Amino acid sequence: MANSYSIGKIFDIPVRVHVTLLLFLPLFALSFAPVAGLSGLLYGALGAVGLFASVVLHEVGHSLVARAKGSRILEILLLPIGGMARLNQLPRRPADEILTALAGPAVSVVLGIAGIWFAPLLAPVNPILAFLVAELGRINLFLAIFNLVPSFPMDGGRVFRAFLTPHMGRLAATRLAATVGRGFAWLFGIFAILPLFSGGPIRFSLLLIAFFIHQAATAEARLAEAEADYARRQSQEGGIWQIPESDIHVGPPPYARPRPGPRAAARGVFDDLLDKWR
Repeated sequence: MANSYSIGKIFDIPVRVHVTLLLFLPLFALSFAPVAGLSGLLYGALGAVGLFASVVLHEVGHSLVARAKGSRILEILLLPIGGMARLNQLPRRPADEILTALAGPAVSVVLGIAGIWFAPLLAPVNPILAFLVAELGRINLFLAIFNLVPSFPMDGGRVFRAFLTPHMGRLAATRLAATVGRGFAWLFGIFAILPLFSGGPIRFSLLLIAFFIHQAATAEARLAEAEADYARRQSQEGGIWQIPESDIHVGPPPYARPRPGPRAAARGVFDDLLDKWR
């Protein structure tokens, strides 16, 4: 992706960081700083790096399972809103999609438990570092739980869609999961502005999350509509439907960036925002 820089490979998967993350990194460092002063900033920077290392490992979990199921992993990209694994295509079998979706949260759970377990052992040596390790452990557990919410664009939305697909078809299942996702987005948005009624400030971070969830859920629904429309046209023309290779992004949050072609109708505001970042 343009405006991104390679930082290496893991399991032969290229890992890149978008330039916007570099701009936001000082803010993440400040939010993690456990004490004031230069030492606090250094610890904060270490915490921010640890957070995005956790995101990379979360995406690696998705990627390795998807690769085992036949997908080709293009890269893992880090953004201020999280990470995404770019695949040439998502697994089509519901069972494979479930395994791929659950792999990321499973990695986050392992990291969370490891951080919380290791922190007390580290406390006698470096209590500040122990605090950061425990905090990263709690964040990983929160991310695992949050990603299991049964709505797009979270991993739980893909699990939800995969469970519904055999009973109602992929398109209807995607529509329902996307609708649930938009519902959660509205709930988050309401909670973000509730403090205004008691004289408090708006929770801008929660409002931003709500916005991205809504746009990503809408993009998923449009992508499914485009796939179904393409399949119908291929069937009417007597051809064999085969989804053209496209870059599919999986992660917290997952979303699609189709190339020009039958999937172009799936573009939405979420994609336009990414274009502005490029």
